[in-house]
Amino acid sequence: MQYPKRVVLLITCLVAIGLISFTNTKPIQNKLDYSGTNGLFIEYKDGLQIKWITNKEDSGHIILRTLDNTVIKKGQTSSSRSHSFNVNHTIDEPIFLEIGGENSEKQTIKLRPKSKLENAIYRNVDSIYVVGDVHGRYNQLTNLLQKSNLINSDLEWIGGKAHLVFLGDLFDRGDDVTKVLWFIYELEEKARLKGGKVHVVLGNHEIMVMSKDLRYLSRKEASIPFAHGVTYDYLFHPNKSLLGTWLSKKASVIKIDNAILAHGGIVDLGNPSINDFNKTTAEYIQKEAFLDLMEEHADSTKYEVDEWETIRNHFYHPDSPFWYRGYVYQDTLAPQLNAMLRKYKAKLHVVAHTPQETITERYKGKLLTTDLNDAATELLLLVRDKKKYKRFKSNSLGEVSKLN
Repeated sequence: MQYPKRVVLLITCLVAIGLISFTNTKPIQNKLDYSGTNGLFIEYKDGLQIKWITNKEDSGHIILRTLDNTVIKKGQTSSSRSHSFNVNHTIDEPIFLEIGGENSEKQTIKLRPKSKLENAIYRNVDSIYVVGDVHGRYNQLTNLLQKSNLINSDLEWIGGKAHLVFLGDLFDRGDDVTKVLWFIYELEEKARLKGGKVHVVLGNHEIMVMSKDLRYLSRKEASIPFAHGVTYDYLFHPNKSLLGTWLSKKASVIKIDNAILAHGGIVDLGNPSINDFNKTTAEYIQKEAFLDLMEEHADSTKYEVDEWETIRNHFYHPDSPFWYRGYVYQDTLAPQLNAMLRKYKAKLHVVAHTPQETITERYKGKLLTTDLNDAATELLLLVRDKKKYKRFKSNSLGEVSKLN
């Protein structure tokens, strides 16, 4: 019997996560880790709807505590692999969430109130670390950050006052996207408390997933929403999920001293203010039309056609900072690059998006590329020396070398 492709995909995902099995086959050896933040989804629904997965069938365990360890709520779910628990509580102050199974691994994370759109202009930063596309490679990322002395073996921030920039495309391809996102969510706060700063800049794959383009999901990531009874894009809904709300307030372009950073390349933002461009992006992400950008045509019964086309052009135009590759693919765009740098009073443009074998300098050092064929195996380090930067790259072995 031939089954429709969507049915085959559903069965494959449910088997992958261990929610179904076939009695006439050998037991499935599931080596994928779904515990803790690997499969954690927090929805803003009647307070907090918290959903998680255990690696084996177990009674679910959950505790919410204040920072002084006062218990807000604790509970237990029935024996299963997937667990769901509703808490009539809003996060007005940071709280601890502990999840897991009664007889299996438990993990604690710190949840924070909803954030506002941050200022995207920073000055007097002595050292900037930049990681290009991560694409769900958790182990490679944490190893790289440890070898670069930004975090220790306990994943605590040891980078001092350094700024760490994730230059987009945390999503897709790799098995551990959800785990990567929760790791960075926590690292932001850890860095802040030690005087450092973690930036997340939106890339095209963040936009794609949030607007329902799900072509590049790994098997593991695709199976997580089936366990929770939702679609993958809903895990990152701009105002209904905790991670989606967090992402929706991230910048598309940032400027640190005289370096301007974006996922793709910047041709012209169409507005002299970087903060205004980011504000427009954040406003568009909250529009209902944003969630339907993958439709062939605008639904004129839900929103204005012109609005849909404006938003689609903002996020999906090939010259947008989420998609532009021209500076990397060509070596004849110096006038265009120089004009952009003058407009935004910058000396250096740092981009990701277009994979290269290693971190490179182009256009007489005015352009630096950080996306790699082997994702999350090198990072860029800029050390400020008066009005210029000393430029280095650090790899997964902890080897640091000057850029040529």
